[in-house]
Amino acid sequence: MLAGSADVAAIFNLMPRRDIHVHWSAELPFGCVVAPDYALARSETVSLQEVVAHPIALQSKALMIRRYLDARYGWLFADPHKALVTNSLQLVKQLARGGSYVAFTSELDAAPEIIAGTLVFLPVRDKGAEPQTVSVAIDAKKPLSRIGRIVVDMLTNEIMASLQHARAAGRDAIK
Repeated sequence: MLAGSADVAAIFNLMPRRDIHVHWSAELPFGCVVAPDYALARSETVSLQEVVAHPIALQSKALMIRRYLDARYGWLFADPHKALVTNSLQLVKQLARGGSYVAFTSELDAAPEIIAGTLVFLPVRDKGAEPQTVSVAIDAKKPLSRIGRIVVDMLTNEIMASLQHARAAGRDAIK
């Protein structure tokens, strides 16, 4: 965006910067997804200790969530035999849907599957489990065109709606 290749961006874990204006931001609880019939799916929340007792499907270090996990919870991956690593978020979610793996991801990344009922999102309840954020941002040094404002509003509304639908589906799954 700052290089001029985009006027608007949806960014995970955006650090505050003077040259970026945040139009909208929301917290995304740190958590994991599992198949609805997976043993952990009956819980409203999970601890990291509970999760590491299960096979984990992990994103590669090329993806932001993995760098986040490594920086905060590197010990989770001490046993290489319990983790399958891929650079494909779709494969991670597919493995979780298959019922043999737990996958760390945001409820936004898995929103379509949560809404469809093929995955259940479980927030991690550990004290140090910090939420991620998603932000819709623009270059603060450039004026935004009328069409740019429309895109900002549409992108914000789409992300908000996706989160609301996923969270509603998650609440319905718990009932």
